[in-house]
Amino acid sequence: MSKNICMLGICGAGMAPLAIYLAQRGDVVYGWDDFVNLPVKDLLVSHGIIFMPKQLLPPNCDCVVRSSAVNEQSNSVCQRAAKDGIEIFRRGEFLAKICRDRKLLAIVGSHGKTSVSGTCVEILRHNGLAFDYVVGGFFKGNEIPSSTYDEKSEWIVAEVDESDGTIENFSPECTIALNYDDDHICNYGNRDNFLKAFEKLFAQTKSTIFVPEDDIIFTNMASNFEKKYVKIQGLNGDDFSEKNKSIALFCMRRIFNEDITLPDKITGIQRRSDVMFKTEKFVFLNDYAHHPTEINSLLKYARAHYKDYELNIVFQPHRLSRTKQYFAEFAANLDMFDRPFVAELYAAFEEKIEGVSSDLVFNEVKNPNKKFLTLSQFETDMHDIYNGLSSCDKKQLVMFVGAGNILHYAKAFVGKIAFGEVEEAFSQAQIKFAPFEDLTHAFSIKVPTSARIRVNPATRDELITVVNICHNLGIRYVIIGNGTKILPPDGMINAVVITLDSAHWKSLEWIENDTLRCKAGISLRDFCKSVSGKGFLGTEKLSYIPSHMGGAILMNAGAHGQTISDHLVSIETLDPNGVIHTIEKADLSFGYRTASIPRNNIILSATFRFSEQASQEYFASMAEELLNWRKTHQPRGINFGSVFKNGDDFLAGELIDRAGLKGTSVGGAAISEEHANFIINRGNASFRDIEKLIDLARYMVYIKFGKFLRTEVNILRA
Repeated sequence: MSKNICMLGICGAGMAPLAIYLAQRGDVVYGWDDFVNLPVKDLLVSHGIIFMPKQLLPPNCDCVVRSSAVNEQSNSVCQRAAKDGIEIFRRGEFLAKICRDRKLLAIVGSHGKTSVSGTCVEILRHNGLAFDYVVGGFFKGNEIPSSTYDEKSEWIVAEVDESDGTIENFSPECTIALNYDDDHICNYGNRDNFLKAFEKLFAQTKSTIFVPEDDIIFTNMASNFEKKYVKIQGLNGDDFSEKNKSIALFCMRRIFNEDITLPDKITGIQRRSDVMFKTEKFVFLNDYAHHPTEINSLLKYARAHYKDYELNIVFQPHRLSRTKQYFAEFAANLDMFDRPFVAELYAAFEEKIEGVSSDLVFNEVKNPNKKFLTLSQFETDMHDIYNGLSSCDKKQLVMFVGAGNILHYAKAFVGKIAFGEVEEAFSQAQIKFAPFEDLTHAFSIKVPTSARIRVNPATRDELITVVNICHNLGIRYVIIGNGTKILPPDGMINAVVITLDSAHWKSLEWIENDTLRCKAGISLRDFCKSVSGKGFLGTEKLSYIPSHMGGAILMNAGAHGQTISDHLVSIETLDPNGVIHTIEKADLSFGYRTASIPRNNIILSATFRFSEQASQEYFASMAEELLNWRKTHQPRGINFGSVFKNGDDFLAGELIDRAGLKGTSVGGAAISEEHANFIINRGNASFRDIEKLIDLARYMVYIKFGKFLRTEVNILRA
């Protein structure tokens, strides 16, 4: 039976995969986070998870699940839940609860849990085995989900985290115990209690306990459970990524099948030695390492994989308690890099400890090249460091390391370096571009925004060059088309924004009497005018859709029973590698406002074929009828058309209206008084104003009618 679950701190790396798992098994999941990670929010919403417009206890809530960052005593939702007798679970407690009806393969230990869990998942997927899983992170590339529910599966693979003091709640079928370090002891009182918690987990393991032979504490502990204990042997070498693969493969073969094989390539988990950007001289890398042991492993990895580079580390200590316990060990590890830079500490949810700050680490570092970085002038300091390193003879590896907010600052700095390289490449290729161009009026919703770089390729060859440069440098690009179904971010689109507004992209030709080929930048109005001008039926009801052809095909634009795909023959696309493809309609699938165009492909052109015809009097009459319909049904004001898709059994606007939201405003945005599925910019609306109204409408419609609203509008993130 499905549950109504309220999850607090839902965007966290452990909470979000659990939320998706619950949604997949049929639970209704409501979410809130004080610090919303916008890409994670989009992922959660795509799985039907409802973000609350503010901290609320949803109606008919069965339980609350909170992250460790949420204080149960002071949080208003937890207080209300406690008053109403609603159960409140820590993440680990709830994960243990849902694992009870599966055979649990638990991955535990101080370091490498997420990486080994992810590798186990990749191995089992590669070998076609059915299983559930919940990984405490996100796979690189986002092609592999962070969790999966299969009602027929017998097993669930899950990372069991010791940091919140909940490991004793689990009773695994098998346990992979990777390593032990005296981290997170504060949640257990003392080291003896911490060890006893792991010992209890071992005792509650039903079948097998796997422990690598090089971890003395866990091997000694597991030897007390001789009948269940299996020693993982032959794990030589310092490369932790190879060691993790060996551990995962060894255990999967012992548990499931000796014939299990390793995929040719392991995708891996985000923030584990991720290359952010690289040039001939520099490699910028980020890693989640936040414990001395992890930093030491990262150093060995860097020495092995970047032998010709000088090694620079920008380290942000994470948590006051950990910094107090390990500041000397951190400093000793940082001393082994060529240049160590220490950033201001990230305290997470811990209360202040007198005398504990990044200074403890920095002052202990002996390396004369050390430098302290304040976050308020991080970019300035990093540019000075970058300029200094540019004059060095050797190539430079710069690693941004830590579990706090260091990645946010690193992205801003590296982004400036990367876009500088893009501008230079465009200039060398003689591609005209505009940096920091105001694009407010390029979008029908008129939210103030600009493009880090805008480029308008004059020809197909220029577009291919632009895509190749972006792909080779690892820079994101977006096509904005006519800008009518896009909510852009406030301030800046940190991407190369491509517009197809030159004459080349607005052409069409009748290649046969009944066959029309048009470029992606032509407006639907001009396209429909040409079709109707030849007397052909099939597009006349689409003429008032304010879209370019490329966007219309991507969304399978439609109106009054007609869709753009009805007479489509084929499309021509450009993939991220700069390769052109011709795709027949038979190889695509179209639905209500959806099309299965391969990811990141740019539509270049489309071919259509028509047969039925009508008189010009019919087309004139239809045009007048559609114009009158729009005047009576489409609200005036600045908007981007319908916000939400209609369902098979409901009209989105009707439900929003019945929820009493017509006229509701947030800041400069309001739900239209004329049509509730329109949001109007009253002249000064921000991205956040509009997104809050979207969240509110989705939440209110669900709690009143049980219908989940999905946006027709593309929300473009910075």
